[in-house]
Amino acid sequence: MKAFVPALILAAACGAARAGDLQRDVEARWRGAWVVTGVETSSDCMGFYNDNDVNGRLVSGRGRRQFKAGELARVDSIDLKHARIDLRLTFVEPILASHQDGPFTLFDEARCRINFQVELPREVVKHDDLKSLESFVTPVLQRHAAEDQARASASYNGREREPLPPDYDRTLQKHAAWKAQQVNETVQASIFKLVDETSRIPDRINGDPDYMSGFVKGVEAGRAARASQCSDLIAIGNAPPPPVRDRVAPAANTSPGDRMAAERQARSARGYQDGMRLTLGVDAVRRLPGCFVQVPGEGAEPPR
Repeated sequence: MKAFVPALILAAACGAARAGDLQRDVEARWRGAWVVTGVETSSDCMGFYNDNDVNGRLVSGRGRRQFKAGELARVDSIDLKHARIDLRLTFVEPILASHQDGPFTLFDEARCRINFQVELPREVVKHDDLKSLESFVTPVLQRHAAEDQARASASYNGREREPLPPDYDRTLQKHAAWKAQQVNETVQASIFKLVDETSRIPDRINGDPDYMSGFVKGVEAGRAARASQCSDLIAIGNAPPPPVRDRVAPAANTSPGDRMAAERQARSARGYQDGMRLTLGVDAVRRLPGCFVQVPGEGAEPPR
């Protein structure tokens, strides 16, 4: 038994070495190669590699988009396993993917990728048999040394990316104008809201020492938190101040001293919030007009 264990370890090490050699041989021949698919495939075309399980000439894929045999692709990477080889491919020709933005249907080019998972007999990998391995791959994946050779193949299906809709340039112009108008409407709404809010704050300012102490601290905090981006300035107008009550409902066992301390804290918090909101609001109202954008096709001056 003691002599048998080292023999097992040696056999496993030799098997791993052979698998490593075969991996390098396969990569040398297939990595970066131009290929033409010999079976139907599927991909979501969302940037990742969709698995396509291959057993003989039977393929099982779960991608949303179906592609006929003869698709031109490039081999990105290879992973050899005990009874399978994975070949990750990117199709050369993209597809048009649509998405909705408001009333507009827009299109972007999307790359489609698949992971060809070809089942292999274990003996193929075990015996470092490159020729046998390729006999399982070539029926579903035709390898070529160069792109022009792959395109000249009789198996190439010649698929081209679908054309954009007629007058799509005009659609893009209208979309750009609509997006600019959306930005300007958002900026204008933020200005109106901040003007209304900040105009109400002076009516709440009072001479209570606790309130004024908090108010001063809020002004200092507002100056320190000065926004630098238009998105931050707009967010100031959209964020409601947290509710703070001047008086708190005391618990049944609260002592008069604790109750008074809680009410003082509430007044200080209210002053802090008013001081910060007033400082941030006035600064945002002053600088938000600079966030208006030019609407394509309109005059040089954005709305005010």
